[in-house]
Amino acid sequence: MSAQPSFVLDGSTLLTIGGVIGTLCGAIGFLFRSLISAKDQQIAAMAASTEARLAQSQREMEAQRAVMLAELEKLRIDRDYFRGLVVGTGTERRGGGRAPL
Repeated sequence: MSAQPSFVLDGSTLLTIGGVIGTLCGAIGFLFRSLISAKDQQIAAMAASTEARLAQSQREMEAQRAVMLAELEKLRIDRDYFRGLVVGTGTERRGGGRAPL
């Protein structure tokens, strides 16, 4: 007794299976490329926003530096003013006999 196969694949069935597998591979490839493209766009957007934040931080630092330098100059002027008062008062006390405050 010869054994006959119970399931026979003819040419059209094989072509159909190959077409379905090819379509699935193409769809997976398309989705993968789309994912890569979307991620590249996100990376570019993040890089642009990082550069914008960096530029803003630089501007803020320069503004704060200018304010601090102005305050430092005011402190130097105040120091010199009070130093002049103390030095002038000390000389007057020694030489002029002026009473301390």
